[in-house]
This record gives sequence, structure tokens and C-alpha cells, in this order.
Amino acid sequence: MTAIRAAFDRATLAFLFVLIAITAARIVALFYIPLGLYFDEAQYWMWSRTFEWGYFTKPPLIAWVIGLTTFLSGTDAEWAVRLGAPIAHAVAASALFMLGRSMYGAWPGFWAGFGWLMLPGVWFSSSLISTDALLLPIWSVALLAMWRLVNTRAWTWAVILGLAVGMGVQAKYAMFYFFLCTALAAWWLPTVREALAKGRGLLATLIALVVLSPNLIWNARNGFVTAQHTASNAHFDNTRLFNIDELFEFIFGQAGVIGPVIFFVLIWALWRAWRRSGGLSTEEKFLIAYIIPPFIIISAIAFISRANANWAAVAYPALLLLVTGTLFSSAAGRRTLVAATLVNIAIGVGFVAMVATYPAIANQAKGIRTARNWEETANEIARRAAAQPGELPFSAVMVDDRMTYFELSYYWREARRAGAPLPPVRMWLLHGRAYNSAESTDPMRAEEGGRVLVVHLTPAYLPLVATDFTTFRTVEHLTVPLGGGVNRELEISIGEGFAPLARDEAFEERFRQQMGLD
Repeated sequence: MTAIRAAFDRATLAFLFVLIAITAARIVALFYIPLGLYFDEAQYWMWSRTFEWGYFTKPPLIAWVIGLTTFLSGTDAEWAVRLGAPIAHAVAASALFMLGRSMYGAWPGFWAGFGWLMLPGVWFSSSLISTDALLLPIWSVALLAMWRLVNTRAWTWAVILGLAVGMGVQAKYAMFYFFLCTALAAWWLPTVREALAKGRGLLATLIALVVLSPNLIWNARNGFVTAQHTASNAHFDNTRLFNIDELFEFIFGQAGVIGPVIFFVLIWALWRAWRRSGGLSTEEKFLIAYIIPPFIIISAIAFISRANANWAAVAYPALLLLVTGTLFSSAAGRRTLVAATLVNIAIGVGFVAMVATYPAIANQAKGIRTARNWEETANEIARRAAAQPGELPFSAVMVDDRMTYFELSYYWREARRAGAPLPPVRMWLLHGRAYNSAESTDPMRAEEGGRVLVVHLTPAYLPLVATDFTTFRTVEHLTVPLGGGVNRELEISIGEGFAPLARDEAFEERFRQQMGLD
């Protein structure tokens, strides 16, 4: 009875209450989000229609999860596609609660788990399905398993660690940071080295390799396309190196993801740790080992080229625990922790209210306006793609942007199931070979190029597209209101006799001139 009472003390019951309430509220909110699928969500949905061990730009877990949630829901509506996100963050919060409890005590564990749910980035991430939403709970479970292995030496935790690391790689390749972070922790802490000794570390590694090996084999059979795409995201071919503005944008972008108070407390905590590196606790050293490597590497990438704020997301679980443990050690720190959480709640509630109520403000964020009214856009294009009396039907609808390709594929799904005679959607190959999943899956083919409806989301491409057809004429300019005075602007053309020019140096020069890149 004593063990049961300890497991369900007030801190645990309080955490379970907020976990269930917040997760349930976020699941219900999925039904009312006034945003269509982002194009990458539509892309993941399209992947989920077939089970594979890998896809062009991402490992397979996100497609598997969408396939599972849409199957169990009996629908592939937007809410069902996104259902895995709030559930995944609930798992992450639970793992951080257990880890915080193990490190610092029951109430610090509560504030770590609750704090995770209230991070601004988690407010946003819970409303859409992404690889980060799936990676972070797996990373958190791996972090918990590593800490419990350090403290118990139990082989069970080595097995859980291996499974988590392997599944994390199936979610996103950023999971490989875990190996580097663990190496730093082992170099710094004898207890970590002892925990991995006597075959436990080897067992965890072997299990991880077994779990991730199908994706590695898939990549090997497909020219390592996913790995190449992941590497290309860093844009090391950027001609302007050493971008101090990009570095500062990445660093201070973290304040928007984890919250401004937590951001500045983190800087203070790391500075204090640097000043007294010889007197750090085991907990502090362990957590810092899982914070520093991703931040240093991504900061270097940002300085050399560019980096999105979320690229260092794997550091967030450990940094939240470090901040929570540091602040909970004093009365003033606990007040700061409460204030930081309240600020994050205000930011999250403000974000939800802005998206739902004030489209004129919300649409100023490119990431929000790109997801608005794609169903209406798809319907407008469908009307123009329908066969007209006295005219030949279109053999294809060709788009010049992968966003349009995936959105049309998703929002035409019901019409296609109902038997609507919609033409196939095809991607225009700008450079003659596939650089993304849409170009790889459905490139425009000469045999389908008899009479093509061309939808331009990138007007600058229009003169280049025109040269790929024997005859070509622009038909109309299509404006789709997104709300708040913001519109989606598209050009509609008709091309006949698709015969693309050779993508030689002359074409590339014309492309550079057209885009103003010379």
C-alpha cells in the first residue's frame, strides 16, 4: 500500500489531471482549427496511403502514425490526420514528469511535465502533425531510460533505451544526436560509463540498429534520397557564408519556442554552470550533455548558412528539466517557475485566439496563411479542370509548386472517391530531375501532355513553363481570399503538346536570369 500511495501522491494525481484535461481539450480543438492541412501534412497523408520503410524526404514513422490514426478514426479528415500530435506530446510530458520526479522529486516532476505541455512550441505543435511532434516523446523516453539505466543498471532499461533510439531514428534523423550526447555524458560522468558497461550499452546499440535498419536498407536501395534531402536542408551551398544575422535569429528564435522567461533562465543556468563547472551535480551534468551538442551544431549551421529554430528541438526536454530543477531549489526560483509557466500559458492562449478570431493578424505569419483555404482553392481549380462543352478534356493538371501538388491531392480525395472525372495532378520538373517527393512521385509526362491545365503558384516560373509546350496561353488570374485582406494569387494557363526543353546549361542560365540570381 505504501508503494501505491507513493506512486499516486498529490503531485502525480495533479499531473494526471492536467495531462488528461489538456490533452482532451487539444483533441477536441482539432475539430475546430480554422486551418486546412499544411502542405507537408498533406504530403505525409499521401505517404500514409502506402506502407513503406522510407519516403523521399523523411523516415517512415510519421506516415505510419497518420495511417493508424486515420484507420482507427474511420476518416482522413484534417483532425484525424493530426490526431497523433496531441497524444504524442502527452507521452513526452509523461516521460518528463517521470524523469523530473526521479531527478528532483515529485513536484519538480509535475512542473516539468506541466511545463512541457505549456511551451509555446508545444501549443503550436499539438495542432498539427509533424516529425518533431513524434520525435520529442521518443527522445524523452530515451532520456528517461538512460537516466534510469544510470541509477539502476537494470537490463530492462537498456532494452527500452535501444527501442526508443531506434524508433526515434524512424521518426527523424535528429535522433542520431542522442549518440553524440550520450558520448559526452559518458566522457563527463563515470556513472554513465558504468551504466553502459558490461554489455548494457552494446545491447542498447544493437537493438537500436535492428529497429532502424529497415530504413537504412530502404535508403541504400533508393540512392539514400532521404539522407541526401536531410543534408541539403542545411543549404551549405549558400554563397553567403558566415551569417551572423541567421545565428542570432536561430538563438533568439528559441525564446519563441520555449518561452521568453525559460529562455533567459536557461542562459543564466548555463552561464552559472560554466562558472562552477567543477561543482555541478550529476543531474546537471547529465542534462547539459543532452543540451549542448545539438545547440552547438545547429548554431554552427546557422552561422555558416541558416537554421530553423526547431532544428535544435531535441535539446528542449533536457533544458526544460534543467531549468525546472534549478528554479525549484529556492522559493524565489519557484515563483519564477510559476511566472514562466503563466507567461507561456498566456502566449499559447493568445496564439489560439489569434488564429481563430483575428485572421488579419494571424495571416501576417507566412506559416499560418499558407494553410488557409486550400479546400476552397482546390475547388476553384477543380471547376476549371472540368471538361467544358465543345472542348477537349484536360489530360493533366500541372503545378509548378509541391505545395499545390499535395494540397490538390488531399482536397480532391473525396471527389475522386465519388468518381469525379478530375485529371491527374502532375509536377513540373524545373531542373529535369526530382528534388522533392512530389517531383519524384508524379512528374509531368510527355504522354499526358496533350492538353494541360497549368496552375502557377510561382509566377516567375511562367515564362520557363511556357517553353516546355508547343502552344501555351495564359487564361486567367485566380484570387482566393484567405481572410484579413490576404489573398492567394495563382495564374491559370493552358498548354498543349508538352515537350520540355533540355535542362542544359543554357536553360539553367535562363532560370538564373528569370529569378534574378545572377
